[in-house]
Amino acid sequence: MTGALVEAAARALERRTSRRGLLVRVAVIGSAVAVGPLRYLLRPGTALAVVTCSSCHGGRCCDGWTTFCCTINNGVNACPAYTYMAGWWKCTNYTGTNICHAQGVRYYIDCNRRPGVSCPHGCSCANGSCENRSTCCNVFRYGQCNTQVGPTTEVVCRVIKCSNPCVLYPGTCSCTSFVDNNTCSHDSPCLKTDVQAAPYTGLRSGGGGGYG
Repeated sequence: MTGALVEAAARALERRTSRRGLLVRVAVIGSAVAVGPLRYLLRPGTALAVVTCSSCHGGRCCDGWTTFCCTINNGVNACPAYTYMAGWWKCTNYTGTNICHAQGVRYYIDCNRRPGVSCPHGCSCANGSCENRSTCCNVFRYGQCNTQVGPTTEVVCRVIKCSNPCVLYPGTCSCTSFVDNNTCSHDSPCLKTDVQAAPYTGLRSGGGGGYG
């Protein structure tokens, strides 16, 4: 099955990449299948994310989800300057004690890398620790926010809000809703209070990516 998967991936990639790029990509895919075949086949993300995590034996970095922004953004529950709000979903049964415990509902906003800029540490465990979830690894987008941005880039981190993003950021995020209650158990010590930056007004032309 592993050989067939790599061969199929090679055929698909060959149509849109150079031979040198093809060899590199197939090597990464092959490594990903060897390191974490089920995770690579069944979860959204990238082969590189699986390979990067191979040195962590357990820990949150290997669970396939992206870190919270407050973990890498000096405790601030907001999108870093090199990112933008790309989409959101909600969990409807939050039973923890951090922000949104009174509502029992949490809204998760994905902060994706802005096209044309780089993640400071590439695809890696947040703050270099296997105990932290990854950053800038999963190429994925729900797509209800900033729809004028075309390419789908890596999710850098996640912001938590207690109100619907389409109400908080009208004109930036639509009200199309997705639910994933598997994420209700995701939490972080830096989410005990909602430390915020300046009000978010959408993408900034030529500057920072926005705030949560």
